[in-house]
Amino acid sequence: MTRTLFALALAAASLSAQAAATKITVFKTSFDNGIPAQIAPGTAATEGVQGYAGLAYGKRVFGGQMLRSATGNVVTLTLTDLPAHRHLGIDFLFAAIDSLDGTGTFPSGDFLNVEVDGVSVFRESFANATESQVQSYQPSKPGFVLARRVDLGFSQGTYYLDSAYWLGGEPRLKRIAHTASSAVITFRIEGEGIQDLNDESWGMDALKVVVW
Repeated sequence: MTRTLFALALAAASLSAQAAATKITVFKTSFDNGIPAQIAPGTAATEGVQGYAGLAYGKRVFGGQMLRSATGNVVTLTLTDLPAHRHLGIDFLFAAIDSLDGTGTFPSGDFLNVEVDGVSVFRESFANATESQVQSYQPSKPGFVLARRVDLGFSQGTYYLDSAYWLGGEPRLKRIAHTASSAVITFRIEGEGIQDLNDESWGMDALKVVVW
């Protein structure tokens, strides 16, 4: 009897561990049907992906519409009633649009900052305008760079080149310690170098959040 109970306890523990390790998608959008209610976009709006169309990492593909935001604007994703979990993962395609200035002295910096419940989990600068600018973001794998300093639409001109990345594979975003039943995730490009939408901006597509 004791052995039977012990075996049952082990089996239950094993099933519980397997359940905990199974990733559950708690949010997903391509923005093709507008902005989901869980997102407070600030001044951001959906817009056609233009030359980003077809850029992809695996099944994650730029297409149709993406959410495009001016620098300095905060996009907030609020999730509630999350299942029991120990980790959270944020998966998205990132569009660095036009003259983002990286880490510099003038203009002085354009940093993508992703926060979870008020804590920054990813903060790196992105640079498109000139080859001499310093970009602090260095992909953990080369394949995460989908395009680098090419014209993918939007503003035209020497300084208005664009880049594309899959950021969902970055360890800092892929596995975030989290146990709360709700999560507030914010995205923004910050820094003294922020400028208006016609000069520089950013976008996201194929946004997904998982917990496990």
